[in-house]
Amino acid sequence: MSKSHKHRSSETSVKLIRKANELVEARYRFDIWETRVFAKMLTLIKPDDNILQLYDIHVGDLLKDFNLQDAGDNYQAVKQAAKKLISRVIEIEKDTPEGVKWYAVPLLAGAQGFKEAKRGNYISVQFHPELKPYLLELKERYLQYDIRNLWGLSSVYSVRIYELLKQYERIGKRNFSLDDLRLRLAIQPDEYKLYGHFKNKIILKAQADLEEFTDIAFSFDQHKEGRRVVALTFYIHTNQGRNAQPPKAGRPAKSAKKGRGVEASLIAELFGQVKFWGVTETTLQNLLNEYGEERVKQGLACTLDNEKQQKVKENVGGFFIRAVEEGWKSAVQLKRERAEERKRKAEAAKVKAAVELQRWEERLEELLTTRRAEANEVIRTLTQSDPFLAAEAVNRVLGNASLRRSLEKATGLDLNNLQMDDWRYNKPLRDAVIFQIENLRPEQFKELQAKFDAVVKQARKTIESLKRQV
Repeated sequence: MSKSHKHRSSETSVKLIRKANELVEARYRFDIWETRVFAKMLTLIKPDDNILQLYDIHVGDLLKDFNLQDAGDNYQAVKQAAKKLISRVIEIEKDTPEGVKWYAVPLLAGAQGFKEAKRGNYISVQFHPELKPYLLELKERYLQYDIRNLWGLSSVYSVRIYELLKQYERIGKRNFSLDDLRLRLAIQPDEYKLYGHFKNKIILKAQADLEEFTDIAFSFDQHKEGRRVVALTFYIHTNQGRNAQPPKAGRPAKSAKKGRGVEASLIAELFGQVKFWGVTETTLQNLLNEYGEERVKQGLACTLDNEKQQKVKENVGGFFIRAVEEGWKSAVQLKRERAEERKRKAEAAKVKAAVELQRWEERLEELLTTRRAEANEVIRTLTQSDPFLAAEAVNRVLGNASLRRSLEKATGLDLNNLQMDDWRYNKPLRDAVIFQIENLRPEQFKELQAKFDAVVKQARKTIESLKRQV
């Protein structure tokens, strides 16, 4: 382990966490103390570090960063967290020219501290060198935020969800399939198996935590297949109610206001359109807080569309409010959604056809392989009883000029120098010879043809039909 990198900072200074997006997206599972130690380590990395140092974590600093009371056993908690982090492996996915690869990377290279309890006020830890590309000299595709956003979060899932959404703050929304989100949060298959439990214990808990303690807040939509929730869309908002400085240790924080944080520029933009309908700025802000930007804009589009078509002439403001509250949509939006639904169904049909095509192609290959094997048994019996039968079939193949040219192109063989048994070792040539033997002794293959040929023909017809659908 390298020489310790001393870092002490004042209680009020900004302490930034910076890490590459791949590390944010990585799969790992920490407990809350491991999460705190990991986060604290990230704040100790200096912008000009070119190697991963041995960083000192002073227990008192860590308690201040996370607004924790001194319970007397904090050094042991930090020590145990560091020891557990040594055995933790982070799984990172990375795009490569060969495709997406996964990398299993150890988190820590080591940790050390004093054996004597009276000197145990800090521990020294060092990231594993394999993590260097994800922590140092970051130029692009990285996440940065103030550690004070984590100070009140006691749930590891709230921390992970905060980081996953903070990445997309500028975009304003992020989609996850339910399975992908569970995977990223490292939730085991036997945990929170019912969606209701997952929603209440993790999603709604994170929603309350982020609004109470962090600089972002979120709402979310649930997407279903039948009655089953299969995906979530998170709508990410700047949390204007969040005070930049955490309150004094031990005192609970209160948001400045309930609901989503709404940017002043957005209110100004929308109010400029609805004020002529008698909608007050307070009413507009309440609608934004209650229903979110997307729903309000949807209600606005619906109102404008109906006003343009002269379907609403009086109390347009009341129409707008009801449109937001009840989720009405404009004719243009409904038309677009129907087009998107048709497109989605068409794409789903293509996927289904592609799956069916693969199944039928595998079925055809299985049929042909089985037929070929059974035909070989018949041919073996026939050629043993008639040594000249194979030669006659080969001569028929060689006598067909178009077939001969096709086989020479497919096999690369010089058929002028063909040896008598060569046909047995080249598949296209062997299939052509078998076909001729069947024509020469049709009565011997009637049972085989009845068993396979109609089925093979139907399989080929189905495959051609499916290819046109893909």
